[in-house]
Amino acid sequence: MAALAQDPRGACSIILLSDESTLGQAWCLETPVATIEPIVWLVEGTGVQVVYLPLGVTAVLSNDTLTVSGTIAEEGIHFAQITTSEGCTSVNMYMGMSVIVEPEFSCEVEGQDVILHWPGMHSLMEYGDEIFLDCSTPDGFFDLQVLFLPCPDSLVWSGLPVNTELTFGLHGSGLPYCFPGSYTSTCTIISTDVIDHEQDDLVVRAIRRGETLELSAPVSLSDVRIYDMLGGLVASQSVNARTANIPITSLTSGAFLLRVVGADGRVSVQRFIKER
Repeated sequence: MAALAQDPRGACSIILLSDESTLGQAWCLETPVATIEPIVWLVEGTGVQVVYLPLGVTAVLSNDTLTVSGTIAEEGIHFAQITTSEGCTSVNMYMGMSVIVEPEFSCEVEGQDVILHWPGMHSLMEYGDEIFLDCSTPDGFFDLQVLFLPCPDSLVWSGLPVNTELTFGLHGSGLPYCFPGSYTSTCTIISTDVIDHEQDDLVVRAIRRGETLELSAPVSLSDVRIYDMLGGLVASQSVNARTANIPITSLTSGAFLLRVVGADGRVSVQRFIKER
């Protein structure tokens, strides 16, 4: 059905001739340049004016036909409108331009919490819609956070599972920036209870010899894992003996956490540094 704006006295009218879909046009592009689909109106009246057109878009009146067309070349939301001297006003024409950005989504572990960051979105400048943040683990845990724009560019997430890989997802929409698709980042919270009570747990002697960690303990060992200082699992090995040789050739230089589980269930956690 055609959109119609008509003065009750019948002195003027503004009728949409093009498809109604042309009234709402929006883009999400890397470069904010897009040619709009022409919007055509039949206008009866005098003193015809079109206001709030975005840069690059024009309105041309030929006889009683008004055509809005051109190339939109600026970010933001624009509600163009037609008026006549007799008092007729058209239905608003919506034109929205968003620019795709890389949110630079990342996570870091701080104690028992995870801090999520997305500084690339310039989130404080955003408006409309929302950001969805989700967290999942391999064993089926799932949780969701919803942030309404505008919002900060980071979030502290507490109460998450420990000693398992956490996968965080980010997606959403908004203006004047947008980020189609989903972005992910992973972190692991290593239980501080294990570290705080290390002296009551398994005692493991770890000696580095070249590109190998030589481990020895008074009981058989069952599982050896190495984490980086952000909580990421970088190496693991199953063991069934009181001694073990753990290769660390693949590790980069830096500090790591060595977590060893004994056959009796006791745990040892200690820090070591790999140098070049």
